[in-house]
Amino acid sequence: MRKFTNPFPEICTKYALQFDIASDNSDVKLVRKLIDEVEAFLKNHTDAVYAPLYYCLGTSYGNLRTHGYSISGATEASILSSDEIDASLEREIFYFRHCLELLDTFELSKEEFKPYIKGLRLQVYTNYANALENCGRKAAAMKYYRSVLSINPSFGMAEGNIGRALQHYSALIHDLGHKDYLHHFAYRYLKSSLNRTDVHESAKKYFEMCVNAYSTEIRESFLEKQLEIPEYSLGEIEEETYRKWCLHHHLFLNPLNDLPQELSCFATDSLQLPDMVTSIEQVEPPKYYGMFNQLKQEYIYARYLCYAASTEGEETHFADKETHLINMFDYPQYSIRVEGLKTAFRQLYSLFDKVAFLVNDYWELGIHERDINYRTIWLKGYGSGKKYYKYNNVLVLDNNVALKSMFWIHNEFNKKFGEANSPYAKNMQILRNALEHKFVKVHADILWDGKENQELGQDSFYHITESVLLQHTMDLLEIVREWLIDLTMAIHIEEKKRSENYNETAVATMPLIEFEDEWKK
Repeated sequence: MRKFTNPFPEICTKYALQFDIASDNSDVKLVRKLIDEVEAFLKNHTDAVYAPLYYCLGTSYGNLRTHGYSISGATEASILSSDEIDASLEREIFYFRHCLELLDTFELSKEEFKPYIKGLRLQVYTNYANALENCGRKAAAMKYYRSVLSINPSFGMAEGNIGRALQHYSALIHDLGHKDYLHHFAYRYLKSSLNRTDVHESAKKYFEMCVNAYSTEIRESFLEKQLEIPEYSLGEIEEETYRKWCLHHHLFLNPLNDLPQELSCFATDSLQLPDMVTSIEQVEPPKYYGMFNQLKQEYIYARYLCYAASTEGEETHFADKETHLINMFDYPQYSIRVEGLKTAFRQLYSLFDKVAFLVNDYWELGIHERDINYRTIWLKGYGSGKKYYKYNNVLVLDNNVALKSMFWIHNEFNKKFGEANSPYAKNMQILRNALEHKFVKVHADILWDGKENQELGQDSFYHITESVLLQHTMDLLEIVREWLIDLTMAIHIEEKKRSENYNETAVATMPLIEFEDEWKK
């Protein structure tokens, strides 16, 4: 019989128990005291074996925020300001992420540690997903809930939280068919969690409250019945392989592809902007539909380039023959396939600023065209000195959870989290600048023993392996997909507000037809 060893020192168990007791007793002063002690301890103990302490810190900051206590102690059991909430969320996110980074290190990769690592992952994934959900980031949260179920399909806390998250998600999307699916799956996960023995009593009461939010009539007539899910052909072998790849990586522009189930009816880019109310004098469809068409098509093209780069490459492409490149003996990757991957990354990154252009126009922010980008839309004005100007309007995040989610995505590239030395997605930002303006040399993994550049090397190249470039591009596909879904939800929320200001008798409908597949030649 195989023996397993706990890699985590006794001090981790000791502090975990103390945090649990303090939390159960609602002893806020003790929680803050323990946080100070553990943070001081970790400044001098950075080994991966202390990963559980980072989980404790993230969970404790989350508990303080949930119960209305500021992390500094300045606010006691009251309504926290948005700045206080954000500060707490930043600490939570940082500590959960750092814990996961430590769990991925070679130091903790031994087979004898596996049950302990697995157990901690289940807890970190669940609580990290909860923190992302509190940032408004529904799609990102679903990724980590799915990760929990891939490890343990019957983990009750994850099931309950998935159900809760799907309820929130369904309230934000405008497609009525998608709403029905999300509610049905939400109800299924919530009901399942109530039968699990690993769900603590307070969580079970909350999940039961979420179940009871549905009326008896809706439960009996719809939610309790078996959901009829149609099966669709995914095409011939080549198309089927591509669509299954997109489904598996949850990359379709379709909120239903955030569900853990990889069903054929989800294999479509059905995402669209919601109905819009315009002046009765306007006879043309709003230009935003055309803008969104372009955003979708560019994303889809980049996604396909990434797919091609990750699944092809056994034979030299005919366009790569007789190109007469010089062998520099540093084993670079030169091919149409790799250039396609680099193109995908650049194009995906450019979509952030294109969405910002749409946001500036739709919300009438009044940012000068040369100043529009995904960083400036969150400000109140731009420039300095005599060149400073105020915006006509400002994005209000408290009134639009989807805009809040977009803001937190922007933070990934531009804001440090907790004790982090740089923004979480800083490497992608550095890579984008290098691809656009400098020289990037992509190396075969097996032949490259160097590390990814944080800055240009002595040879004036930014060096990166193909696997790291692919991973960055896949990460960017996920983030940009979330960014586009959030955009549709943000406009849906705004349109509901605007429609309330129109006289109903003056509203007429204008149907919009789809661009047929046969026209895409």
